[in-house]
Amino acid sequence: MKTCRNCGRTLPDEEFELYPTGTRRAVCRQCKYALYGIKAKRKWRLRALARI
Repeated sequence: MKTCRNCGRTLPDEEFELYPTGTRRAVCRQCKYALYGIKAKRKWRLRALARI
């Protein structure tokens, strides 16, 4: 069990991304998507619109 640094929930280890070195990410998969995925998609979309 591990605690997410972003949302504070205690989740099983499988809910955290595994690095090739064997350590796990400090934020859970749901928070990772919210923190990094959504912002990246928004930036990509704004850049695409700026090119048009």
